[in-house]
Amino acid sequence: QLRTSRVCTAPMDVETERIENILRWKPIQGIYYPGFFKESAIRSLQSSWDSREGDVFLVSNFPVRGLQRVLTCMVEGHENPWENGLLDKPYYCDAAASKRGVESYLCEAESWKGRRCFKTHALPHLFPCRYPFPPHSGDGIPPKILVLVADPRHAFTVWWQTLGQIEPDVSFNFDLKSFISEVAEKGLKLFGSYFEHTAAWAKEAEEHPDFVHLCMVDHLGSLDRQEVRLEMLEIAKFLCVPHESVDRLVEAIFHRPHDASSSLSRDRLVDQAVLEGGHIIENTGQNLCAFQTALDSTNGVVRELWQSMFRLLLKTDNSCLVELAQKAMHGTASLPPMVKTGAFRGEAAHSAGL
Repeated sequence: QLRTSRVCTAPMDVETERIENILRWKPIQGIYYPGFFKESAIRSLQSSWDSREGDVFLVSNFPVRGLQRVLTCMVEGHENPWENGLLDKPYYCDAAASKRGVESYLCEAESWKGRRCFKTHALPHLFPCRYPFPPHSGDGIPPKILVLVADPRHAFTVWWQTLGQIEPDVSFNFDLKSFISEVAEKGLKLFGSYFEHTAAWAKEAEEHPDFVHLCMVDHLGSLDRQEVRLEMLEIAKFLCVPHESVDRLVEAIFHRPHDASSSLSRDRLVDQAVLEGGHIIENTGQNLCAFQTALDSTNGVVRELWQSMFRLLLKTDNSCLVELAQKAMHGTASLPPMVKTGAFRGEAAHSAGL
């Protein structure tokens, strides 16, 4: 079973401390951010940074790894998500502005050619740009916000997998079952509550459908090409990307090159399973199964607390989030077929249905 592990510089007592405090994250307007984030930088971006035509902002509460590669390819017009150095630019806009200074970062971003793809984990009220976007005029593509949402079981498994990479000098030597119990009892407020984050952006999507769109990450992490393709086509329609480029990108997703591990190992956040031959996009089926197995082994109190959290998505009345909540609440019965959870073994295996 995968564990998140790093060399620890100080003793960590998960029994008494919240994960946010162990990571040494700090609140900005009540939302926990990494310690290096500067509220002044966020405020400056909100007051001075105007998005330009064609810009795309990827928004999620949970970390994204291979999925960012795929979506960056779609936005920027690349065809190879396995490309070496694909994520070398400072896409994480509010983080980069906090580290480099707002003026320096915006000057660099302004020099990027073609469509630009940024990433943020912000809630709407902390979105690092002038927002809502002004009414669009002209023939170009207006700026877009693509919000990544997932079955909470998938989202929190991704959180567990990446905690050890987010802060290199902090160690989290606990298994998924312990993490699930910890979150149930104390919550997890990294970039805000997952459930509040998704609900807030769902409201924005309903009020500004031309600018904000919810993307079902679970579909993209499937090993079923057609399921991936259909979700990619929905994204392409929203982003005004030619459909023919989607087909080429989907083919590339399922065709792992021989040097893939070498290319991906340079990324800031790395999915260990991908380096070992796995699917480039975070594997939905495997994560759902891992979470559900761990949850089923916890006590009744923990399981009921998670059911209560799943029900929060039902209250949004957003069809996308309601669907995710219903699947999560059905537990084992909602897990995908085993054929969609197997390890990625390359194009030949997929063609053979393995």
